[in-house]
Amino acid sequence: MYDIGIIGSGPAGATLARLLTNRYRVLLLDSGRRKCCGGLLAVRAQNVLSKFNLLLPEQVRVAPQPSAVTVMDWDNHLVQSYSRQYINIDRAAFDRWLLSLVPQTVDVRSRAIYQKSERHGEGFTLHFRENDMPKTAQVRWLVGADGAFSTVRREFFSDAPMPKRYIAVQHWFEQDAVSVAPNFGVDLWKNYTGIFDSTLTDFYMWMIPKSPQLILGGAFPSGANVSSTMHTVKEKLESLGLRLGVPFRREAGQILRPLRHSALCFGNDRIILVGEASGLISPSSAEGISGALSSAFYLAEAFQASGFDSLRYRRLLRSQLWSLWRRRFRILPMFNTVLRKYVMLSVFPAAMSPPTQ
Repeated sequence: MYDIGIIGSGPAGATLARLLTNRYRVLLLDSGRRKCCGGLLAVRAQNVLSKFNLLLPEQVRVAPQPSAVTVMDWDNHLVQSYSRQYINIDRAAFDRWLLSLVPQTVDVRSRAIYQKSERHGEGFTLHFRENDMPKTAQVRWLVGADGAFSTVRREFFSDAPMPKRYIAVQHWFEQDAVSVAPNFGVDLWKNYTGIFDSTLTDFYMWMIPKSPQLILGGAFPSGANVSSTMHTVKEKLESLGLRLGVPFRREAGQILRPLRHSALCFGNDRIILVGEASGLISPSSAEGISGALSSAFYLAEAFQASGFDSLRYRRLLRSQLWSLWRRRFRILPMFNTVLRKYVMLSVFPAAMSPPTQ
């Protein structure tokens, strides 16, 4: 019998397992699935790691380390850069590093795919497949740390409002396959580039260098023809002087965008949601690592007393919710075509029209 069963071993699940005291017997299910993620640590996430006194190992970092963001506004034919300090990481290596910090007292099951739970009294029977073999385990508390398409959330909180869903798609290109015209106007191999085009998505797209490779990605509303849209993105970039060739890797996954407070769901006294499973992800940038790390920390704190205190968990989350609420103010000036043009021309007076061929 385990005290706590954690579904998902990403930043939220691995951090929670690491922080829980030895008073609890913990089961952590690690599916081993790759996360579709640009792999940029924002300042918020960097600050959380600092609070944990965790120093990011060099093998997790990848070149280059961007010091600026370039914005390509295709609606208004504007391009501009501004300073912003990110840490460029190998996301798979980052997840492995966090998982390596989990103490040996935690029972980590690798290649374990969660299927369902059966509730009985004050506990649950978990059903999962480990290395394609059916397994079960008894737990007192169930924690869903299984990301945007959370099985735990869909299983137990299907009536709760969901954040707006997007399909995140990324195509990876080898540097040798990328051709950049001299008049492209963007330092492709130095900084992170965000692309806005309201005809393609009401969110945004991105290009991220991972030397010697380049990611082209985007977040598109669920139900969109993603293949056709990505083809259009490549055609527009080609007309501006960037030829990408054939991607050597394609990946996709779901992300959430909480545009309303009601779209957040943190569970109840026995079933708790953390990280993106609860909807803790920036509605303006889709950054979710800081929310995953912070909510795991707060949940571990709520388990410090005898058992789990759900009211304490929600009180501790208030700072995170306030941060999300403040970030909603960025949505209108970022994603409204007229306001974005005004911001770029007033705040960034050197904004210029991108080159065309």
